[in-house]
Amino acid sequence: MKGKMKVAVLHKALDMRIEEMDIPEIGPGEVLVRIRSVGICGSDVHYYLHGRIGSFVVRKPIILGHECSGDIVEVGEKVENLKVGQRVTIEPGFVCGKCRYCREGRYNLCRKVRFYGTPPDNGAFAEYVSAPAENAYPIPDNMSYEEGAMIEPLAVGMMAAKRGSVTVHDRVAILGAGPIGQMVLQAVKAHGVLEAYITDVVDYRLEYAERLGADVTINPEREDVVGRILNLTGGEGADVVIDASGAPQAVRQAFEAVRPGGRIVLVGMYPFISFEVPLLLTVMKEIDVLGVFRYANVFHDAIRCVSSGRVDVKSLITHRFPLDRIVEGFETQIKKIGNPMKIQIMI
Repeated sequence: MKGKMKVAVLHKALDMRIEEMDIPEIGPGEVLVRIRSVGICGSDVHYYLHGRIGSFVVRKPIILGHECSGDIVEVGEKVENLKVGQRVTIEPGFVCGKCRYCREGRYNLCRKVRFYGTPPDNGAFAEYVSAPAENAYPIPDNMSYEEGAMIEPLAVGMMAAKRGSVTVHDRVAILGAGPIGQMVLQAVKAHGVLEAYITDVVDYRLEYAERLGADVTINPEREDVVGRILNLTGGEGADVVIDASGAPQAVRQAFEAVRPGGRIVLVGMYPFISFEVPLLLTVMKEIDVLGVFRYANVFHDAIRCVSSGRVDVKSLITHRFPLDRIVEGFETQIKKIGNPMKIQIMI
């Protein structure tokens, strides 16, 4: 498809502009997708505010955005299982398929990954994107575009539950009730967890968590998180503690709040490469500490959870903006205007 499209380009921190560029050309095995909904992720906000996340630095203008859904408008040669007109959500990490990590099924660790909206690769705050056909997942008729764009953050929650091996037998504590924390909560509930506790310093986030099935909510500014979790578990501690906050103090709480022999799952993107944690407790309590980097092999399950009604993502979408007002959307998230949870850009 030839022509121009409208895009949102981040030139540097706090400098995002609506511009025009050529519609991407697709190659064999690829599809062209007309984007309809894109969520603003915490990583997008970091790039907008600071121009970097760790070693990923915005060195040239870039299109952000990776939580997306839309319609297939063109298919390349060798694409067999997709067709023009299908509604899809896109898994935004494109991998080599050949390295040991890809072959072992841990393709999220592929060293050659290209990921939407991560320097130097453009993302989905655009009218059209190209993607490998295997990364485009059809969404069922009972799912909206907005729900389709929520599959990516839900996949993070599903991966956290998978890495933590959570089951109906576990008592799970989730530290942080932002969008990813809410996704983790619903993912562990979908895995059968009967007791889930969640913390956050923002009360309206805790209210969302209560509506979505949290059994206990804890505000660290008013309560001792570790003491409350120990009290709830008869002094033992939670079987699994999942940090979705990215706050160093929450990670330190996790080591004290997990039971001996329990698991800690780290999902948050932390502001420092290193910080102090009580590693002696890891030895004395034989704690398994597990990291989560994006996701692998969970998109299908995430779609099924939403389609079946087991997981509610739509109620978390609090604000919608057209592409022309994308900066307003970012400022709404940053300044917490109107108690935002998930903000989406409708294209």
